[in-house]
Amino acid sequence: MSKQEEDDSLLRERQKEIVENIMEGLVAHTVDGRILIVNEAAEKFLNARFAEIKGKKIGEIDNPSQLLRAVFTPMEDRKELAFSFKDGLGQELFYQIIQVPLSQERGEILKIIRDVSRAKYLDRMKNEYITMMSHKILTPLTNIKWAAGILSGDNLDEQKKQGSVKNITDNANKLIEFTSHLLNIAEIEEGLFGYKFEKVDMAELAEEIIKNYRQEAFQRGIKILIDDPKKNFYFVRGDKNRLGSAMANYIDNAVKYSLDGGQIEASLHQDKYTVWFSVKDGGVGVSPESAGYLFTKFFRDKRAKAVHTEGTGAGLFIVKNIIEKHGGKAGYDPIKTGGSLFYFTLPTYKEEK
Repeated sequence: MSKQEEDDSLLRERQKEIVENIMEGLVAHTVDGRILIVNEAAEKFLNARFAEIKGKKIGEIDNPSQLLRAVFTPMEDRKELAFSFKDGLGQELFYQIIQVPLSQERGEILKIIRDVSRAKYLDRMKNEYITMMSHKILTPLTNIKWAAGILSGDNLDEQKKQGSVKNITDNANKLIEFTSHLLNIAEIEEGLFGYKFEKVDMAELAEEIIKNYRQEAFQRGIKILIDDPKKNFYFVRGDKNRLGSAMANYIDNAVKYSLDGGQIEASLHQDKYTVWFSVKDGGVGVSPESAGYLFTKFFRDKRAKAVHTEGTGAGLFIVKNIIEKHGGKAGYDPIKTGGSLFYFTLPTYKEEK
């Protein structure tokens, strides 16, 4: 083989590798729609293997996906075709399809497929975030202004005075909590969320956190149970305050989204390497299509919004970052009978050498 032939062979090999590893889906077909080439990314997008559809037209393929049908929709060269559909879980997926002529002489066309679902999701989240921010700030401020107006009026009896003061205090606390969440998120993303690591008894910490919610739960007839944890047994190395915040978020959500008269079960268990903390409730549960987004910033499931409109969607994002900073994992498991189970894991405590 000559040097030129070797160079040409190497060039073709590189071109093949580029086509296979590029993030966009590529489908080449003839003018009459017979499939010539499908790269690996396109196989995933189209839910079809190249070996099974090679040389076929769309009408010759058994049960083609919606996206594969869309690829053969008539379109103009170098113009984007936007296409979206819902998958089996009800999640909406978004794609852009671009047609590029390859060879007029051979009558071949290239379709470039781009998955823009993530970009669409982020754009929607941005708009929802702006709306949520406006609501979370303006509503308490409006209530404070209204209560302050009452306090400045004439002939104010003690009952109205105390009610207005409580209104101002409650709404100020909402603003403080929301602002605190925003500051925590900013510190997390800038790497400034500080930690002080020490030996922590998770059983003792769990009892402290749960104690803070018993009165609220009692008023709604909700029982909070905890497996009989052994003191001086569930030890981890961590920041007690941060881990307490993570526990409190799970318990707080369980109380908020449980039905009156319900039951919440917290539990701790461990093996040689890992401590598990979980909170199970019989509340409204989580929509299947939302499970993958629960721990993302400012995301709130539609069921949670319907039951409790005041949430910020920041808590689980903060929990995830706290736990991962401790070398653990935060997660969610669906419950078929209804409700939710949230958990996190942590490495068991080991003496430093």
